[in-house]
Amino acid sequence: MPIIETVEAFPVSIPLNHPYKDANRIETHSRDVVVKLTASGGAIGWGAGSPRSFPTGETQSSAFTVLKEYLLPLIKGKDPFYLEAIHRDMESTIPFHYAPKSAIDCALHDLQGRILDQPVYNLLGGKIRDEMPSFDILPLESPEKTAEIAAAAMAEGTLAFKVKMNQDVKTSVARVQKVREATGDKVMLVVDANTTWTPKLAVSVCAMIEEYNVTMVEQPVPGHDIEGMAFITKNTRVRIGADESMRPDYMAELMRRRAADVVNIKINREGGLLPSKKAAALAEANGIEGLCGSVIQGALIDAAAAHLFASTPAIVYNESGKAPAWHDLDIVTGFRVEKGMVKVPEGPGLGVEVNEKILRKFLAKD
Repeated sequence: MPIIETVEAFPVSIPLNHPYKDANRIETHSRDVVVKLTASGGAIGWGAGSPRSFPTGETQSSAFTVLKEYLLPLIKGKDPFYLEAIHRDMESTIPFHYAPKSAIDCALHDLQGRILDQPVYNLLGGKIRDEMPSFDILPLESPEKTAEIAAAAMAEGTLAFKVKMNQDVKTSVARVQKVREATGDKVMLVVDANTTWTPKLAVSVCAMIEEYNVTMVEQPVPGHDIEGMAFITKNTRVRIGADESMRPDYMAELMRRRAADVVNIKINREGGLLPSKKAAALAEANGIEGLCGSVIQGALIDAAAAHLFASTPAIVYNESGKAPAWHDLDIVTGFRVEKGMVKVPEGPGLGVEVNEKILRKFLAKD
C-alpha cells in the first residue's frame, strides 16, 4: 500500500479583480493555505483551505502554523486511504482549526483519486449531476451600484446572487429591490445579514423583502444563537439559511431544533469533504435542504466543492464556483464555469492541475 512520503504547505494570496465588502470586513485577496502530498510511487495530491478570521477565528498565518507544527508531521508516513483514522488523529491532536484540516482532507481525496485513476466524486458515492448554477456575491455597495454589478454578472451567465445586508435596513431593502428590478424574475436571490440582526429585526426585514421573491435569508443572527434562529424560522414565510450556525460544534443542536430551512455546508468550515458528507447526511435525515457553500477562495477549493455537490443529493443549492469571476489568474487550470453553470471537473482526483510557478508567484509575503 502507498504511504505519504512528502508533506508541504504553502500560504497563497490570490488578488481579487474587485474588492469584496460585507457587514464585517473588506477583502482584496483570497487567502488560502495549500497542501501538497506526495505518496510512495510518485502520485501527488493537492488540497486547499481558506481560513476566516470571521467567524472561526482562523487566519492564514495561524492555519499555516497549525499545518507545519501539528498536522503535516502527523500524517507523514500514513496510508492516504485511512481517512477516518487521520481525521480522528487530527482532532485529538488539535481541536477546531477546520481550514487546515480541510486542506489535508481535500489533498488526501485528490491523492486517492490519482492513485486509483478515479475522480473524487466516485470516492464520495458517485455522480448524480454534472453541473450546478453559478453564484455571485454582491458586496455592500449602494443599491444602484449593486444592481449594476448584478446586471453585468447576469449578462455573463450568472443565475443566482447573494445580496449582502447589514443594520442599515432601509438601504439594505433598497439594495434587494434594485437587484430584483435589474435581474427580473429569472435569477435566484439570497440575502445575507452576516449575523448583524436581532431575531425580531430579522422577522421584520423578512416581511419587507418577501415581495422580491427571495429564496432565503441567510444567518440573520450570530451563529451561537440557535434559539434566535429557531424563533425566526418559525415566524417567517421566507426560508431561513444557517451559515455561521453550521459550525461543527453548533450543527447538531441546530438540526435538533430545526432552527433553519437550509444549511450552508462549507468544506473549509466543516473540515473537509468527509465531514461535509456527514453534515449533508445529518441535514437529509432531518429534512433540511443543503447549500454547497464557499467563501472568497481559489479554484482548488471550488473544484473540491464541485465534487461535493456532484455526489450529494441533499445539496439543492450552490454558491461555489466564484473563483473564475473573482480572479484574473488562479493557481489551477481545469476548473470551468460555462454559460452560468459550474462544471464538475473530470479526470482523476479533483480533476484540476496546480501550476506551481503561479503558486509561488502568489506566496503570501507575511
